[in-house]
Amino acid sequence: MFRSTAGTLPTEATPTVGGVPLPKGRVVTATEADHPGPVAWITEDILEVEQLQSLVRKLAAAFPQTGLWPVRARGLDDDDLARPWLDGEFTGPDDRTIEALTVLTAQAVADEEPDYPDTDPDSTEPDPVTALAAPIPGPDLTAEQIEIDHPGGLLLVPVARPADVPAALGWIGATNSELRGAELTAVLRSWEDRFGAVLIGLGFDTMTVQLSRLPQGADEIQAILGEHYAFCADNIDQGLPADQYAEGLSEWLHWDFWWD
Repeated sequence: MFRSTAGTLPTEATPTVGGVPLPKGRVVTATEADHPGPVAWITEDILEVEQLQSLVRKLAAAFPQTGLWPVRARGLDDDDLARPWLDGEFTGPDDRTIEALTVLTAQAVADEEPDYPDTDPDSTEPDPVTALAAPIPGPDLTAEQIEIDHPGGLLLVPVARPADVPAALGWIGATNSELRGAELTAVLRSWEDRFGAVLIGLGFDTMTVQLSRLPQGADEIQAILGEHYAFCADNIDQGLPADQYAEGLSEWLHWDFWWD
């Protein structure tokens, strides 16, 4: 698994990080923080998939030395990074320490009355989270296995591990579900440890993680389904029915989340 100590943001417009020359970029400032300051670095332009994936893989391999985790960044509009990145719509580092189970059980209670109730009488909601799903054994993701399948900006965030990115930014994309940086990071850290799930994409209100260890048993799948529903109920309330979502969990190498 990728581990480091948080690094130092580049100051040059076209820096070299970990021996990797980067396109032109700029510092991201958390303008909604009590004391606005730099939280990341991002390319000024959208990069094509091949270039972006190559850079992400090289920078992920160098992460143990640089402490700068690479992420594919999306904007509110796919061809524009203005919101939230260039506008700095972040609240800055969130250093609260929270347990993943605390976050997921609290969200499970909140999701008992979803904003968009399912009108299908034959559908069933996932069971509320009362305990974390068991860890899945197997290898961790490697840098050369990271898959970027859409264009985007290249974001670099100074963190000790990929899961810390939402807390380091003060990312507010899930604020409608009352999840902020520290809560999101708590769950992502737990998923990193238990499933090898690594954050590779972040947008205005979207998130993508890639994993190397897939659940196969029915009990594993149902337990993880419950965690997903607690983490991002919109994926099911406004997306796939729970039974179809559960089928996907045994096959998906990427978990995509979207908050309304």
